[in-house]
Amino acid sequence: MPPPNPQRRDHLADAAITVLAEQGSRGLTHRAVDAAAAVPAGTTSRYFRTRDALLNGVIERITHRLRERVDAYTIRSISPADLEEALVAVLTTMLTDDQHDPLALFELHLESTRNPRLRHTLTEALHGRSDLIIRQCRAAGIDISQDDAMLLEMSVLGILFTALTTGVPESPSEPIRTAVRALLAHHQSGARRHDARATRTQARTTTG
Repeated sequence: MPPPNPQRRDHLADAAITVLAEQGSRGLTHRAVDAAAAVPAGTTSRYFRTRDALLNGVIERITHRLRERVDAYTIRSISPADLEEALVAVLTTMLTDDQHDPLALFELHLESTRNPRLRHTLTEALHGRSDLIIRQCRAAGIDISQDDAMLLEMSVLGILFTALTTGVPESPSEPIRTAVRALLAHHQSGARRHDARATRTQARTTTG
């Protein structure tokens, strides 16, 4: 028997993501993936022996695809005024380029309530995307916290979930912009309060 082909494995995992997005977790079977990938019956089971192995393959592939989008985004020095546009662009592109990905991702999130390994993998992916937000903010001279970045990321996931499951809003871009703007406004108001306290302290020291 010839060794497994990495390209074929990726093709099958991509087909599995499509099945997961279109048919849900219950529809994710070896036979359904064979059909979606247009390969001979039994091909998927050769690469992924069990359903758990198939699910793990989906986890690895969708995480890889999201990571590719993160890595493809170049962190660049920009002004704070341009930061809003940059964050809206990367968050929208990262999670809405292919509608199958967020749908499959939400199916995985539901599955993770019964699968600790999946929950760990999804948490790592969440941290990876929030780290990108932190790095881009710092490149614009704004030092947001991990908690703030995670809150923004979770807000975006919630916006996408609502848009995909109800159709409201039709486009997630504007709600994502609102979430980004709220984060930046919160940080900037905090920075202004800090600067004001520092100015008062300096004034007291000088007059004292």
